[in-house]
Amino acid sequence: MRVIQFFQTSGFKKTSVICILLFLDLPAVGAQSITTPDFSGLWFPRGFGKTTPSPLPYNDKAQKLYDEYIKTFTPDDDPGKFCIQPGLPRAIWGAPFPIEIHQTERDITIFYEGYFMYRKIYIEGHDQPEPVLPTRMGYSVGHWEGDTLVVHTSHLREYPYMIRTPNSSQATVVERLQLESRATDGKTEKILVNELTLTDPVLYTAPVVVRGEIAASPDTPILEYSCSETIWDDYLIEKGLKPPDFEELIN
Repeated sequence: MRVIQFFQTSGFKKTSVICILLFLDLPAVGAQSITTPDFSGLWFPRGFGKTTPSPLPYNDKAQKLYDEYIKTFTPDDDPGKFCIQPGLPRAIWGAPFPIEIHQTERDITIFYEGYFMYRKIYIEGHDQPEPVLPTRMGYSVGHWEGDTLVVHTSHLREYPYMIRTPNSSQATVVERLQLESRATDGKTEKILVNELTLTDPVLYTAPVVVRGEIAASPDTPILEYSCSETIWDDYLIEKGLKPPDFEELIN
């Protein structure tokens, strides 16, 4: 209305004002712009992610590999204890370590204290580099659906350790991240919820869903984490253990 009043008081006729507004492509009166939530800040996981279904829906070939795997690998043979980064979908929020998120209009960067992992989510509509090699966190591109960030991830590095949730190099992940406010012990708590869906036709007959939450924790800074994956290689040699090769299932 202030724009219309300005033109009219400047000597423009009403019809001329309407034409000018159409030319400028101004939003309709009463229209509201959607403000995307800001995930930036320090956060701490609220427990480990919950995975469904359980047990995992392995296909016949993968089930045979799993049966062989548990004959030689025990829960103590967890690669996470020997500096192997869990990556997606296992490290949905990097529990039990804090994380820091830095958000801009063009991308979102996540720093994990655990294993000093790093992740970049590129936002559609902005320039982004092409993926080069598979990594533990993969290559992620997101877009906003209202106040929900939807992220598609590909180029995931194979994770053949079947004590956790494994994935082949053909796996893809879709995440839906949403910010919530909850009343906890009389205080309002900021919660970031992630519902992650893993699809891997090499291993599974159905999608695997992981749900995890983090709470704002501005007084929990990221500390240094030092570890080397060669510790795991040495451990496998010492124990005479050999992880499965999922590429054999593709051929």
